[in-house]
Parts: sequence; C-alpha cells; structure tokens
Amino acid sequence: MRISVCLSLLFWLPAACPESLNVAVASNLTHTLTEISEAFYREQGRRVNLTFGSSGNFARQIVQGAPYTVFISAGRQYVDFIHANHRGASRVKPLINGSLSLYVPPGARLEPPATLAAARRILRYSEYRRLALANPEHAPYGQAARTALINAGVWAFDEKKLLLGENAAQAMQFCLSGSVDLCIVPTSFLALEQFAAKGTHFRLPQHWHPPIAQYAVLLGEDNEPGLRYYDYLSSRASADIFRKYGYGLASP
Repeated sequence: MRISVCLSLLFWLPAACPESLNVAVASNLTHTLTEISEAFYREQGRRVNLTFGSSGNFARQIVQGAPYTVFISAGRQYVDFIHANHRGASRVKPLINGSLSLYVPPGARLEPPATLAAARRILRYSEYRRLALANPEHAPYGQAARTALINAGVWAFDEKKLLLGENAAQAMQFCLSGSVDLCIVPTSFLALEQFAAKGTHFRLPQHWHPPIAQYAVLLGEDNEPGLRYYDYLSSRASADIFRKYGYGLASP
C-alpha cells in the first residue's frame, strides 16, 4: 500500500514533502490522524505532512514562526497562547474529547490488579518499579494524569519512580519498554495492536480530571487547501475514525 502521509516526529520544522499541508498534531493522535490524513489524500489528492509532539511545544514553535497550516491541540490553553501572542488563528473549533486509562503492561513485575481500587492501592503504597506518563509541564494528557492522581490521593509519591515522556506517544513507548509497571496513557492507545488484549487497564473516572478537549486551529488567512483539511476533520469519515479509536466527538 502506498504511504500517502509524510511523517515527522522529532524535528522542529516539517519534513520535506512536495505540495503538502504542514500539520502539527498532539502526539496522542499519531495513529488516528495518520489514518484520517490517508483518507483525505485518497479523497482529495492532497498530501499531508504530519508532525507529532506536545501541544505546549508546538504552540511556542508556532508563535516563533514555524510554518504550520493546521494545529491540533490537546488543550484550549495553547490555542489561547497563540492568540495572545498575535499568531493568526483564523478559525478554531472543538474537535474531540479524550480520556485516560491506567495500564499495567504484560511484563509488569507486580500482580495485575483486579479493580481500579486495587490499582489505586498499589499507587498509594508505591508497590511498583516505575510509573510512566506524559510530562505535565507541557503535555495536556500529562496535566490531566497529574490531576487525576491528586484527586485519587496518590500524587505524593517517590518521584524517582516517575518516568515522564516528552509527550503522550513517548509515555506509550515507555509502557512497551518493559521498564515500567504502570502507565497512564490516552485511552485511545489501548485500541492499538501493541496494547489490544494485552495487559490490564482501567479507564480513569472523568471526575478525577478536567475534560481533555482537543481543538483544531486553522492558521493564517486565504489558505484554501488548509481550510479543506480543517473542514475534513469534522467530516463523517473523520468522525468514524475518531470513534474507532475511542474518542468522543465535541459539540459544535
């Protein structure tokens, strides 16, 4: 199958991809937006250059002039940051709502808990090697994970056991590395082959953390290709893919 989407995971500037749209995407959407962009290419013949990372880092790069056409943020605060620093966001819309799950990988060196309450006890008494999550300093899923742990009464623990990923995707890689016993990751990752029917997981209650709303931002004016992609993110085809990965659709 021909790969129709150009990907850039680690670099500040979008990778070279002729006649492409440069789109900055919160890393929890790596697989979801890759699939949506491939569908967009098949339907409309326009390539999409996706760069994945943390929303906070992208917001700073956009303010500094990084040439992105569309930004998909995992938090409203980064959209507001772009506005406040006079980087034109011509259109903004809520796109999806995410959730968090506590995941115990199959290689964990602890007895898999049978309930979320049992997992909470393991966290409270530090009965694990390491806990992985996205960095709360600039990753909204990490911020939500920290809030959830605070509300569960288990944030005050040995920080030497905390393994922070630069973003949600890196936290996911830590989960698969065999070096951690517990992870807090976007629930959408659990639909992936690496996780499906493997290990133990529990969705964290929504009242443990603020809603994880994700937004699409069209950057700049008079950008017809960018507007087509921005609109496609709200299409029925995109909605089906978002649901496939466990996301809830945001109200218009």
